[in-house]
Amino acid sequence: MNNVTGFERWRVPAGLLAVVLLAVTFVPSAEAETPNVLPENAMKSRYGIGWECMTGFQRVTDRCSRITVPANAYLDASGERWRCARGYLRNDQACVAVRVPQNAYLDDSFGTGWRCERGYREAQGQCLAIVVPSNAHSVDSSYGPGWECARGYQSVQAACALIDVPINAFLSRSGKSWECERGFRRESAQCVAVPVPANAHLDYSGEAWKCDRGFHLHEASCVFD
Repeated sequence: MNNVTGFERWRVPAGLLAVVLLAVTFVPSAEAETPNVLPENAMKSRYGIGWECMTGFQRVTDRCSRITVPANAYLDASGERWRCARGYLRNDQACVAVRVPQNAYLDDSFGTGWRCERGYREAQGQCLAIVVPSNAHSVDSSYGPGWECARGYQSVQAACALIDVPINAFLSRSGKSWECERGFRRESAQCVAVPVPANAHLDYSGEAWKCDRGFHLHEASCVFD
């Protein structure tokens, strides 16, 4: 007769019990990631795990260090870095005033912090007046000479010369060159008529021809199919 007691029947082997206890001991939890006592100037993370520094402080290892904001600067919207106020540029850990030359104004989009007024160009830290030639007008651009020729004129060195439009031509849409009329093609500085043979017509470009339907090209003529 087997004399096994009820306790012995349900006894868990020692090895299995150790595995169960180990698993229970190391069950992860959000609370384990967050210390019971937060560092000074810190708060629980908005993402539920750990902690983060309050606005105006930055994390340095296990503490929150105050962000030093220099004179003429401010904390940006993130609260984690600072920027120089308008009229100042960053120089290492300081904000220095922008020196705006004569005929210029503050402009944060430029690296210097300033930009020349219309009609002036930057040269060696100054704004010099743009000399606009006859038949031209000034343009607000940091590229080129600062001016462009009026319609019907083209830039030649530092002047605007009248565009010589030949017979059977017209000014292009840009006004800076010319194009031949339909039925003419450009040869050198002239517009020469396109010779269209019998049984042919001008193509879509207006500078060449193609045979009519029912005719095909043979040498320089259009012959019946």
